[in-house]
Amino acid sequence: MRSRPFRALMAASAAAVLTAALAASQGAAAGVPQANDPSNTPTPMAKLSANTNTLYSLRWDEIGPDKRSYPSLTAQLRKDLALAGRPRVPLSRVLETPNHLAHNDPVNCPAKKGTGALVGVDSDRWLCFNRPDSTNSSWSPQGVSGTWDSTASGSVDGVRAFAVAWYHRRSASDKTPDASRVSFVDEAPVAASTYRYQNVLLGLPRFRNGRVTFESVPTHAGGLVWYHQYLLVADDAGRPDFHGILVFDMHDLLDLRASPRVADVSVPQYRKRPLGLHNGWFYSKGYKFLLPLRGIWRPSVGPLTTPEKCRAGDLHYPPCYTYAGLDRSTSPPSFLTGEWCTSAACGKGRVARFPLMPDNTPCTRGCMRTSGGTARPTEVFSQPVRYTQGGVSWKGTYQFTTSHGKAAGRFRTRPGSTAVTRYPAGTGVQDLYWNRATSTPMLWSVTEFPGVGRRLLYGVHP
Repeated sequence: MRSRPFRALMAASAAAVLTAALAASQGAAAGVPQANDPSNTPTPMAKLSANTNTLYSLRWDEIGPDKRSYPSLTAQLRKDLALAGRPRVPLSRVLETPNHLAHNDPVNCPAKKGTGALVGVDSDRWLCFNRPDSTNSSWSPQGVSGTWDSTASGSVDGVRAFAVAWYHRRSASDKTPDASRVSFVDEAPVAASTYRYQNVLLGLPRFRNGRVTFESVPTHAGGLVWYHQYLLVADDAGRPDFHGILVFDMHDLLDLRASPRVADVSVPQYRKRPLGLHNGWFYSKGYKFLLPLRGIWRPSVGPLTTPEKCRAGDLHYPPCYTYAGLDRSTSPPSFLTGEWCTSAACGKGRVARFPLMPDNTPCTRGCMRTSGGTARPTEVFSQPVRYTQGGVSWKGTYQFTTSHGKAAGRFRTRPGSTAVTRYPAGTGVQDLYWNRATSTPMLWSVTEFPGVGRRLLYGVHP
C-alpha cells in the first residue's frame, strides 16, 4: 500500500476529461457494499497528449552504483561462488525441494470467514501463504504474475506457477523498502489443498573493497510481469536511483545450495551475519536462491546519472511506476504500467502501454521493443479511479484494482466509455495477473495485510 503524498495535480485539460460522465459512473457503482469504497467515483479513461508519451519513454541502464555493469558483476559473482560453468537453474529445480507450503483449506486459509480478505468477494480459488509469511509484518506481497505471462503455452521448464513479488520495510515505523524477493508458487498441488512454493531473494551485485558481493534490492516491487525469461518489476521511486522498470533474468538465477562458499543456507545461527561477502564467506540469510539485477529501464527525462524523483499525475515530470500488467491479446504482447494516486494530490494517475518483442523472437533487456535505444509507449491514458494498485487489459477492456486502507475494489472499463463497472475486491488487494489456464480465464491478485486468511493469492472470473 502506498501512503506517501504526491505534490502535483493533473493538468487542467486532463482534469476536465476525467470529470466527464460523473452521473453515469455513479449509476454503475450502485448497490456496491460500503466496505468496497463507493466514494472512489470512476470517470472515463481519456487518451493523453504526446507530451505524456515522451515522459513515459524509457532508456536502458545496466551500470550499477559502483560504475560497473550488472552483467559483468553477476558473471564474476558466479565464479566467486564456484558456480561458473553450471547449467542454468530450471524452475522445476526451484520448486522440487521447497521450504514453504501454501494452503487453500478452510482451517489453514479462512479467507471468507470473519476478518478474512475475501468476505463478500465472488472467488472460488485462493491460496494462503504459510503462517510465517502470512503473519510477518516486515514483508508485504505486492506484484503478481506467472508462467501464463511468460510463454504462450503457459509453462516454463514444464511447470505452471505463480510469481509474487514482496518488499521488506526498513522498520515498523518506516515503510521505505530495503529488500525484495519473489515467491514462485506451483499451480499443481502436492497433496490435498497443499501447494509448494519457494522464496527467491532479489540481489543487487556490488563491487566493494576489490571484491564482488551482493546486497538486497531496495524496491517496493509494486508490479510484476514475467515475460520470456525476464521478470519486469515496477518501482515507484522509493529511491530515485531505482525508479523505473527493474529487469531480472531468470537465466541468471543462482542456486546457493550448490556453492561451497555460502555459509548460512542450512545453518540458521549464521543468518544474523551481514548479507553478501563477509570475512571470506557469502551469507544469504537462509535464502537458497539469489536472482541478481540485470538492469533498469529508466525514465528518459533528465540524465541517467542524476535520476529525478517521479511525480505521479504531473504532466511535467517522470511518472511513477506503481504496478505492471501484460496484455497477450495484442500482437505482439504489450506491457502496461500505471500509477497510484490520491485525488487530493494528483488526480487519478496515468496508465501506459509499451510494445514487447514477439514470443518466438529471442530478446534481451526484458524484451522491450525499442527505437533508437529508447522504449516508447504506444498510448497513455488517464486512469478511471484513484488508489490504483494493479491493471491489465484484454481485447481493449481494462481491469483495475484499488486499495486504500480497508476499502478495496475492482473496476472494468474501456477507454472513452462512460460505462465503468465496479466489483468487490480482496481487502488490501494489489497487482493483477491474467491467468489463461482455465477454459474461463481468471484474474488473479494478491492481498497484502498480515494475518492468516488475510494475506493470500486469489482469482476471480473477469
